[in-house]
Amino acid sequence: MRTEFTYEHLAAVRAFLPELDRAIVPSSGRRRHWNERDLSPERRAAMDAQALAEREAKERSLALGLKPSGASPAPLDLSVFDARAHIVLAVVELEEAVCDKLDLTPAPGSTADTITRLISLLDRIALHDDLADHVHNESTRLRQTARIVLGEQEPVVRLTGRCPNCRSLSLRAYPERFTVACVDTTCRCDDEDCPCQREESWRHVWPYERWPWLAAVLREGIGVAP
Repeated sequence: MRTEFTYEHLAAVRAFLPELDRAIVPSSGRRRHWNERDLSPERRAAMDAQALAEREAKERSLALGLKPSGASPAPLDLSVFDARAHIVLAVVELEEAVCDKLDLTPAPGSTADTITRLISLLDRIALHDDLADHVHNESTRLRQTARIVLGEQEPVVRLTGRCPNCRSLSLRAYPERFTVACVDTTCRCDDEDCPCQREESWRHVWPYERWPWLAAVLREGIGVAP
């Protein structure tokens, strides 16, 4: 089942790439929804160079205490640029980790091509627990990175059952992360070794593997058979 979740995360990251490219492009007002094809490597390289030049110019001006004056072209969205660059690098590193473990050679291609190749290797990746966990965690994180920078909200489902620890109506399901969490900041359990006894910001989380147990406790189905 973990393989299916990892597939969904990787496919989502791949689908976000064109959106990130479009969000980087300067525009006035609200973000435009273009019908263009994905940016060419040449165009993307030019945009990357422009973003770096703008960043350096801005940093030099700030160091001198200068502020921009007069009209200027709409700047590239550097937060999106940084997020996309991070995703590209992370995908490369993920491929290297997979190839090293499976004794493969990284193949040339775009970031989308690399993700497609990783997806095709998920069955083999699943045979190595540590690698499977790493790929799953990274794909989950990259999906969240892309969503946040694009201003999209993560789906959250409020459950009607009470938290088995604090008895509050504070359980929330996060479908894309396949987890259920208690959002009550005062939630504490009876386990003296649990981090909730030491960290005020700690949240009790139940991953997918524990859903059958949690569903039995709550007497409420949350996507699995009782």
